[in-house]
Amino acid sequence: MPVPDRTAAHPAGPVRADLVRDGVALAMHTWDDGRADLAGLFYVHGLQSHAGWLFETGPALLDRGVRLVALDRRGSGRSGGPRGHLPDSRTVLDDYAAALSGLADAGPLALLGQSFGASLVAALVATRRVPATTPVVLCAPALGQQRARLDEPSRERVRRSRGREYSAVALEDEQYTTLPGYLRMMANDALMVRSVTTSFRAAMVEVEDRYLGEGPDPWERHPVHVALPERDSIVDLTASLAVLDTLAPHAEVRSFPAPSHYLEFTEARESYWDWLAEVVLAGARC
Repeated sequence: MPVPDRTAAHPAGPVRADLVRDGVALAMHTWDDGRADLAGLFYVHGLQSHAGWLFETGPALLDRGVRLVALDRRGSGRSGGPRGHLPDSRTVLDDYAAALSGLADAGPLALLGQSFGASLVAALVATRRVPATTPVVLCAPALGQQRARLDEPSRERVRRSRGREYSAVALEDEQYTTLPGYLRMMANDALMVRSVTTSFRAAMVEVEDRYLGEGPDPWERHPVHVALPERDSIVDLTASLAVLDTLAPHAEVRSFPAPSHYLEFTEARESYWDWLAEVVLAGARC
């Protein structure tokens, strides 16, 4: 299948900026054709990505009977706030909890976290801000990564480091995808987060503390589905799966024949969308 040659102007679905938190307007993107029988999926994006990266995923899921909603994290995508900055973990989790609460009347909703977004979803589950029995999907989940890379004294230094001093995100675009069309898109994407603040890094450690501290109890009533690429140079999948084995041993894991982190930008994307739609539709029928 040919890969589209996109730029930063890639469409991201109709945008609502009417969710305002602490004076910051947060952009909500929705792919919905008005059908009453659509199942719903709320998507939490990763560290560098934003809802615009779902320009193919949104229409593909809609074709498969799933309405997709994605909130640009504050400081990311088309949302307000200083770029690449989070004041603390509480703020970002409150943002997502408010967005989920606002969708409560829209019908059955599954919750997906991709990469760092999976860490945020795990913290929302751990703090019981996700309705019981909500299906949870974790895609290339960045779980337990702070502990895998930093010892406790180092994590404590990160927790205490607050402020808006920026440092570059030490990842290469080629770790997300090997396909030239998507690489061109990423290279021209002015909304992609390329650096983050010390407070953002502290929030990442705090988020991990939250879900690891609560243990498996909050997960017991949630169906959990996990999508993994065969190879991932961004996420330590061994560490991530060890966390899942502790928190959600009932999780169902599916591996896709993809050589890089972002499944939506690999040749496996069609089979991933098929699988994801099946998971969401099955959850809506329960």
